[in-house]
Amino acid sequence: MKKRILVIDDDKLICYGLKKALNHGSNDVETASTASEALLALTACSYDLCLLDIRLPDFNSYKMMRIVRDICPKIKIIVMTASFITQEYEFSAQVDEAMRNGACYFIYKPFDLRQLKDIVERVLRDDRDFSNGAQFDAGHSVITQRKQQRKKISDKIHFSIKVIDQGEVKRWFSQAETVDINDDGIGLMTHYPLEVSQIIGFDEDLGKKSGVVVWSRMLDDQKCRAGVRFA
Repeated sequence: MKKRILVIDDDKLICYGLKKALNHGSNDVETASTASEALLALTACSYDLCLLDIRLPDFNSYKMMRIVRDICPKIKIIVMTASFITQEYEFSAQVDEAMRNGACYFIYKPFDLRQLKDIVERVLRDDRDFSNGAQFDAGHSVITQRKQQRKKISDKIHFSIKVIDQGEVKRWFSQAETVDINDDGIGLMTHYPLEVSQIIGFDEDLGKKSGVVVWSRMLDDQKCRAGVRFA
């Protein structure tokens, strides 16, 4: 019998990617970008697993967790959170709240899809009752999105991207705030909306390195958080 999975995330790229990755012979995946869409999906059928973004723009996510469990009492919930949460106390508070609302896993975004697929399959096979959060073990249930953890930094950095202006390819220059870095990539905060697959060029600040945007998310109307993998 197929397992039914509901992905609730306001980032439509995340929804698309997870549906494509998890929707196969033994799983049936539906997505919702808002709380209203999620409620419609939940009232239409019963789900075995919910992957829930912890920061929904139109609804309190922990309240959504309780609603999900009220409608589907036996559902398992995997909570997703963005990697720009850097304060230890903030992360700990989110884990505690997720535990109280019955989450069985707590993962960072952007995540490794192979790791996530493995966790989803393990959770779906697990017969334990996670409704009271008693089996949630933060030490083993949190996965990270990188093999090498980035070092947190806070500095200004200059970068450039190629844009098409009136049919001509031009180079556009801007400045970003750095968030974290390692040998493989860098996290940026910009006022310019970066797009996945854009090529980024850095100046002397990073030895004229270049990279590709592997994920991007608008935090509000003026701030974009993005992850760049060095070429």
